[in-house]
Amino acid sequence: MRAEPALSDRDRPTSPRWCLPAVVVAAVVGLGLMGASALSSSATYDEVAYLRVAARWWRAGKQDEMTRMGSPLTFWKLQQAPVLAALDRLGRRDLIDHPEKFQSALLPIVRLGSLWVWLSAFGITAFWARRLYGPRAMACAGWLFALSPNLLAHGSLVTMELPLVATFAGVVFLFWRFLIEGRRRDFWASAGLAGLAFSCKFTAVLLPPLLGLVWWLDLWRSARAGPIRSAARVTIGIAGFVVVMLLSDAAVTGFALLPASHAPGGPHPSLDARLSAWPILSRLATRAVEAPIPQDWVGFLTQTQHQRSGGPSYLFGERRLRGWWYYYFVALAVKVPLTFWLLVAARPMARGGSWSDRGWVLPVIAAAFLGVTAAGSSRNYGIRYLLPLAPLGIVWVSALAERRGWPRAIVCVGLVGQALAVATVHPNELTYFNALAGGRAGGRRVLADSNLDWGQGLRGLARLQHERPDFRDLTFYYFGDTQPRYYGVVGVCHVIDAVGSPPGPPPRFEATTPYVAVSASLQWGPWGPPGYFRSLHRVKPAAWTDDSTIAVYRTADLSR
Repeated sequence: MRAEPALSDRDRPTSPRWCLPAVVVAAVVGLGLMGASALSSSATYDEVAYLRVAARWWRAGKQDEMTRMGSPLTFWKLQQAPVLAALDRLGRRDLIDHPEKFQSALLPIVRLGSLWVWLSAFGITAFWARRLYGPRAMACAGWLFALSPNLLAHGSLVTMELPLVATFAGVVFLFWRFLIEGRRRDFWASAGLAGLAFSCKFTAVLLPPLLGLVWWLDLWRSARAGPIRSAARVTIGIAGFVVVMLLSDAAVTGFALLPASHAPGGPHPSLDARLSAWPILSRLATRAVEAPIPQDWVGFLTQTQHQRSGGPSYLFGERRLRGWWYYYFVALAVKVPLTFWLLVAARPMARGGSWSDRGWVLPVIAAAFLGVTAAGSSRNYGIRYLLPLAPLGIVWVSALAERRGWPRAIVCVGLVGQALAVATVHPNELTYFNALAGGRAGGRRVLADSNLDWGQGLRGLARLQHERPDFRDLTFYYFGDTQPRYYGVVGVCHVIDAVGSPPGPPPRFEATTPYVAVSASLQWGPWGPPGYFRSLHRVKPAAWTDDSTIAVYRTADLSR
């Protein structure tokens, strides 16, 4: 059955006057919430590394460290380049020249300067809801986006999550327009933007197969071709999409090249061991890994190797190296406000309306994305990996706002629920858990890492030490990749990161100070030595940081 054609603007009913102002107010509220969050927390994991690499690139053009980490080249430039240019113009070169030393001052500035990325994703989501369903849906989508704890949490950070959310939403929106209107320029624009998405986060590699799937379903569903003929057409089209996507990625990275090998001209023990019996193949393989290729491809290969090797993961108090297939379903269940799931449940029962053309694309892509993630991810680190689906889900449920009667009442309940969810945790949205998990106190027994404690609690601990001077004499076991002293934390500090960098923790858990503080991702998550903090489980903390990521204990209580 052929989907109804999109209505022209003159065929649509007049937009209620309040809808556009409501979207503007939602954007202002979201920006204000994230501004407060950006100022209240310390660096999350890798943010300091991103500051360091960006400063080095800005000064000397060097960026290879980012690629060797397994990260793409563009997301951090989008977020930081305008801020670095402004700092240079304002005479604050010292912040750029010593980013780690001055991170407590530099990081909030960079975070605030990168909020335009969140605003871009917000705008795409609201506009898409307007085009697909109508003006009330636009207002609904704007407020759902602005009151999403997870989008607010990551929108105020300098990480790759929000650049991917914005570009992923833009790619799917343009492809949806291609399906609706059949304009080739939308198809190629979608492919070009997909190249930028790939250079923001390598998760964008899923875009071609996901879009190919919905294109094939659309051709088959509209009876324009049989399944085999449709598959052939889609295969050819998506091949062209991938070519443009790769060319776009090369263009946005300045056609930067880098050998896959870390040490060109040096020995390659892994290749030599595998191909020692075939000298010719060994020489060809050596030339291949030493030949310069697009730099983002090197980063992608590095990230693929990380995924194949797995990583420490945590779920319901258990640790695994390769994770669980159902991890992300649990994350969705406990990290998304329950009232949003009410909207999702109500959405299929409110079908109808003349503007829902190809709205099925949104849940199909979301379901396929979830399926691939469940089947293929071996590094279970947080709901942030699912954030690209947020705009799609928000647009899809926003259709309820265009239905009279009970659907609009459900929308009101959903919006109130989102507002209450944010109110209970602001400005610490990263630590949000819904009532199903038991809030933050119960959530630490379910998930860890970037779901709760991503190393962002140093400012909170410094505030706690200021309020309680006796807490200044403590031993601190910190999960993160920066030094607590940069944020004013005092005491004996043991920094434990995700790669086991020396010196690491002492052989035994111990403290010679009156108090001991521990990061949640060490005590409950996957990053502390197994059983190292077991003695803390039966002890009640003397205090928590305001974001609940660091617990402070009396040392005397540990021996009881």
